Amino acid sequence: MKMDRDKIKTMVERLYYSTGAEYFFAKPLIGAAAAGDPLFQKFKTAVGDFHWTPQEALEQEFPGVKARTVIAWILPVNEKARRANRSMSDRPALEWARVRSFGEPANEQMRLQAAKVLTTYGYPASAPHLMQRKKGVDFKKLGFASFWSERHAAFAAGLGTFGLSAGLITEAGIAVRIGSIVTALELEPDPRPYGDEPYAWCSRCEECVNRCPVNGVFPDPALRDKKRCYEHLNGPMNQDRHEQYGWLDVELGCGMCQTGVACEAGRP
Repeated sequence: MKMDRDKIKTMVERLYYSTGAEYFFAKPLIGAAAAGDPLFQKFKTAVGDFHWTPQEALEQEFPGVKARTVIAWILPVNEKARRANRSMSDRPALEWARVRSFGEPANEQMRLQAAKVLTTYGYPASAPHLMQRKKGVDFKKLGFASFWSERHAAFAAGLGTFGLSAGLITEAGIAVRIGSIVTALELEPDPRPYGDEPYAWCSRCEECVNRCPVNGVFPDPALRDKKRCYEHLNGPMNQDRHEQYGWLDVELGCGMCQTGVACEAGRP
């Protein structure tokens, strides 16, 4: 089956409904980047040799196949969850935690099924985020980095730029989840209205700096303390977890820097 931009959009939107993602998120924003875009090599240089380019990511599953396109999508968190989380200061509201714990698995299925559909139609595709999960990436060992970044993929696809907290400010705001796949299908890449400027849509209002419960966000984004964030997510925030949320073995998220801020639901 021949695939084009319209069919990709239809596929992603269909998966948004069929996976149940619609119960957690607003409709997806979709973009595409050329797999050979020099930005991906810049990401690798900045993060480390372990960080995959799209070509390296696709070859994890399909050796020798040429990667041509990175398809990325933005899933805006629903208004009810955002509203509930605005009033929180050190741990997520139930509504927000539910999106992270049970909405993200729907996003994982969107990645997995999109890759399977394209592969079935003759365009080998893989979901790098899922592959790195399967590989068992040790974020601490890699300096709280990873083999693949959904945020950077979306940045390359013209979907948004970074904020001081390192979240991605999109047309739908920073309170989002992101998914991406790499494929041999060639599509026309989307333009980046912000060029290659990583913080173009950030107003530097510093509201996220003030919202961080562990003081891990700073006016200078280079100073962001990922270790503090990680320790909070895996330490104090989990106290009395069963009584607070009712489940134990799925990530809760935090979201303080994504809610109650100027860029929560749109570009500031």
